[in-house]
Amino acid sequence: MRENPMPVVMYLMGLDAAHELLPGLGFRKVPHPQGIGSSLYLGEEALLHSTGLWYRGVLYHRPRERFYRAPMPPYPPEVHPQAEALDFPEGLAYFLPFLREYEERVRALRGEGRERFLRKLPPGARRHLKAWKSLFEEVEAGIQGG
Repeated sequence: MRENPMPVVMYLMGLDAAHELLPGLGFRKVPHPQGIGSSLYLGEEALLHSTGLWYRGVLYHRPRERFYRAPMPPYPPEVHPQAEALDFPEGLAYFLPFLREYEERVRALRGEGRERFLRKLPPGARRHLKAWKSLFEEVEAGIQGG
């Protein structure tokens, strides 16, 4: 099975939404146009919904645990009919700069890292914790060493 840090990413972003941190990170909360599930959070180049994260033309679709090159709309949980499936490593590599910058901004806004939240992950995300940590080792090392 491939390493997939995205369940942890999505859980933490959901916490950020619940704790109302997303506006401080440049996201604006809007209702889902079709009234499906949770609200949408629109950033300058990203869109977050409980079922997916879209960034600059690439969508991570949470239910399928897949990446797609896809325009918006339609909004998650839908996948654009002309979306092109990407290999998981390619999609993750595309998201990596965004995810690392996002985590750095969260740390700056909160004044702390994710440690206390990572200890309380639900089982579905907990099994992906090692993949998430390896994704951010470089960032953590830079913060601790700098």
